[in-house]
Amino acid sequence: MAGVRARLGRSVVLDDLTLSVESGQVVVVVGGAGATLFDTVCGFVRPEAGEITWRGAALRPRPHRLTTLGGLARTLQGVGLYGGLTVVENVLVGAAGVPPVAAVPAGRRGGVGVALLGGAQLRLRGEELREHARDSLTRLGLGDHLDAELTAVPASLHNRVVLARALLVGPELLVLDDPTAGLDATEAAALAGMLRPEAGSDRAVLVTTKDAEFAARAADRVMPLGG
Repeated sequence: MAGVRARLGRSVVLDDLTLSVESGQVVVVVGGAGATLFDTVCGFVRPEAGEITWRGAALRPRPHRLTTLGGLARTLQGVGLYGGLTVVENVLVGAAGVPPVAAVPAGRRGGVGVALLGGAQLRLRGEELREHARDSLTRLGLGDHLDAELTAVPASLHNRVVLARALLVGPELLVLDDPTAGLDATEAAALAGMLRPEAGSDRAVLVTTKDAEFAARAADRVMPLGG
């Protein structure tokens, strides 16, 4: 992004902001304005000036269509979770792309379509991918809930399911908003290691957080952004 200016209410939060994230790099933005940056990248806030580009082309994001852009993943609290599926199935659904069945609120059980969707993931997704999903969830503190239906898992843990799904997709650009919220120090340290792109990977990661210790662990580059 270059020269971005954005408001939150009447206050200018981002003013002439220029920021780039290179392939193979983790950039962590620390400070109160990070949330507005995330919302701007995801389309919740429209910039008054400047431009955001993706793959060399202008990006005009719409919040609920963002995942349809190839190679891009982001986390939003509770978005796209299925109350009728297990925790592992919820992660595998995301790895298969945008499901043809509407999401079901976590407080309700899914119908036949959701049940069939969950079964399809277990049949179609490879064993290696399933084990990767289980490993990611365990490292994020969900080891005791892997095969539990989402309805039986405390709502406070749902953001970890969304995070594990985003990591499993293996996107070229991963955008995370305050991913350590609710994690203890051990889980946050594990997440910092999970964000590191593998050798030869082109994945770029943009993270917003208020956790300076996590930023120091995870980032190739830390950018302070007050607000």
